[in-house]
Amino acid sequence: MQTQRFVKDLKDEIRYEKEYKYQVPFEKSSYYENLSTVISTSLEDTSLIPSYFDFFKDLFAFHCEYSAFVYTELNNDEEALKHLTQAIAYGAILLQEAPKTCGCFKGKNPFIVSNKATFMTSLFLLSGEDESFKASTKTLIDSLHGKNCIIKKGYNKATISWFLLRLFSQYTKEEIKLHKLLQPTLNENYEKVLKKWDSRDTKEISILLDTLCEMHLAQATKDLADANEHAEEDIMNLRYRELFLPLMYSFPYEILVWLKLREKSGLKNPKTFTHPLMNTPIAKMFLNIKEPLPKPTELPYAKELLEKLKEKCPDVEVPEWLEGNGEPIAKNEDILPDDFMK
Repeated sequence: MQTQRFVKDLKDEIRYEKEYKYQVPFEKSSYYENLSTVISTSLEDTSLIPSYFDFFKDLFAFHCEYSAFVYTELNNDEEALKHLTQAIAYGAILLQEAPKTCGCFKGKNPFIVSNKATFMTSLFLLSGEDESFKASTKTLIDSLHGKNCIIKKGYNKATISWFLLRLFSQYTKEEIKLHKLLQPTLNENYEKVLKKWDSRDTKEISILLDTLCEMHLAQATKDLADANEHAEEDIMNLRYRELFLPLMYSFPYEILVWLKLREKSGLKNPKTFTHPLMNTPIAKMFLNIKEPLPKPTELPYAKELLEKLKEKCPDVEVPEWLEGNGEPIAKNEDILPDDFMK
């Protein structure tokens, strides 16, 4: 019942925000128009350069949400994956280039709260961006050790985020040496999964998987209650929530990451899933990705923002694949369900 509730909540959220955020094509949404105006204006104001990476965060989140909308409401897999590739590309650039500006701007270091950084890193893995996943994992663990500033020492109230950081560490052999007092005490079930993450007993894995699903739902329930309680005063969504996007409530991404890392280690996973959370539309969207996703054919503002950043911070690089990257993505005006705007 909880799973279906969160699936319904996502649909309700999309319909509630359809006028503001989920227009077709996406460029017509007020949210995207406003964000585009702010970015364009900021590109003319050099004093705002230190905050440019915030735009990458916003664009990442928007295209994640729009991808979920296209997949669940428009039933268009191809278009959904196009927006997912854009979200992932913004996230990959952010986690690759932002750490290079640590100390570059006096009193203004880039920072990503750890739950967002681990979510981005998870999407790299789940979409087949292996190099971005490996690089990001090292970047996050380096930050814990003070070698860059991107997530600082992490957030000790995080749960799923720290579970993922430790899972990344065990898989990549990038040891986390941060003092134990600065790390949260994880639930015993998380600890058991970390201890048994590479077990060859598929029955044991199935039991642990169902336990993690229940823990995800418990976290979603907590975060949703907090979001509802503080909705009026938290209009900028500044309160910490582990699951910071509504689509994440019904998306067991941490569990899919665990299974993907087992798969990449040559270990067998359960072939079917009985828990409803593993069969939600968002979960299926990622389970159906069998090949690495291609680079997007368009990534608005990325090149311009990076070039401005590079003027102040020479270590920043503009990825080669962004050069000449101007072909627009396909419009989807004609694929709306007949009753969507009712």
